[in-house]
Amino acid sequence: MSGFLFQILNLILMLTLLIVPIVVTFLLLRHFSKKGSITHEGHEFLISKIRELEERIEELENRY
Repeated sequence: MSGFLFQILNLILMLTLLIVPIVVTFLLLRHFSKKGSITHEGHEFLISKIRELEERIEELENRY
């Protein structure tokens, strides 16, 4: 009976050790894929900031 119990516990341990890295990888990929996506509003905001910087650069070029 103790041999059977040992095999069951060993099976549970091995399944846990095999499943944990897969779950962690899945969660990390899901987290970083959400973080990398940009919304339409964010895109427009970045374009407006780039235009403001271009205007500042032109002003500085005209000054000197």
